[in-house]
Amino acid sequence: MYYVDGSTVRRTQYQAVPERRRRPQQPARRPKRTPENVTYPKAAARAERSLYFDRGYMMVLGIALLVMIISCVVMLTLQSKVSNQERNIHSMQEEIQDMEANNAAYSDLLESKYSLDKVYTVATKELGMVYSQKGQIVYYESANEDYVKQLKDVPEAN
Repeated sequence: MYYVDGSTVRRTQYQAVPERRRRPQQPARRPKRTPENVTYPKAAARAERSLYFDRGYMMVLGIALLVMIISCVVMLTLQSKVSNQERNIHSMQEEIQDMEANNAAYSDLLESKYSLDKVYTVATKELGMVYSQKGQIVYYESANEDYVKQLKDVPEAN
């Protein structure tokens, strides 16, 4: 089909052009692969078998799945135990803080209740105790510094 180009619109002129006939293309046929026509029949047979799920594969897959499920359950139980322990630790720490605050309050109360002046007056006036005089204190040297055991009366100082 040809047409003439110009400034006016004209009818298209058809001319017969010889048609080329093409042969229909057919897809190349490959022979069906079977273990007999392959150069390595054992490898082909092995490859053919590997395409299917056999019992051994399913057993390994099942065991792996079972191990994974058991490990997940163990992990979740351990995680819950850890969170419970953390809660217990937190509550015990709060309890310790409360006890320390109570201890400090009781200690302040005891310190304010008994002063050294009051102890001195009770010891000297009510109990009749007196300070030691010069020469009444005797010092001993001991091999064991933890305590001194008195076996005899203390000798008088010169």
